[in-house]
Amino acid sequence: MNHTRVSRFALLALLLTAPWFAASVAAQPKAAAGPAATIARVELTSDQGVIPLKREEQIAFMFVDAINNLEDNCSRSSAEPCTLEALVRGPKAKDDFSAGKLKYDPNATDPNYTYTVALKGRDWEIWANPRKPGLGGFYAKGKFFGGKWYNPAGPATEGSTKITGSTVGGDLFWVQ
Repeated sequence: MNHTRVSRFALLALLLTAPWFAASVAAQPKAAAGPAATIARVELTSDQGVIPLKREEQIAFMFVDAINNLEDNCSRSSAEPCTLEALVRGPKAKDDFSAGKLKYDPNATDPNYTYTVALKGRDWEIWANPRKPGLGGFYAKGKFFGGKWYNPAGPATEGSTKITGSTVGGDLFWVQ
């Protein structure tokens, strides 16, 4: 008899609290998805020391670094030019070894930057230009006489601060 009363009480309590519980779950902020959800750690250095970056800039650098790595793979493994569009879908391989691809389309998933890739023979150039004031830009040049640069005040060029070291710890924005 007591067991029946406890069960009925538990059922009544559940029915009375279920709407509150459902409403509180629905009110919780949604977890970020895509590149913004990364918890990767990014550190850049120049001849002057550590370059302080906003989180949006770290994400932009992660895309530039991923594109740069894929372009290097593409020069050996791709059967087609590795445009940004090809890197998003995955370029056609010329043998059994794939060049890899981007996990995300940077121009579709990063509201803070515009990404551009220019191919010049076996060399490439990459730009991450800020769409909003207050963000720095990145420029990378690959293959011969390559490097990466950062401008805290907008689009970067070879005349900007040269990045002498970079570390991306954790998540990467490209897959093999």
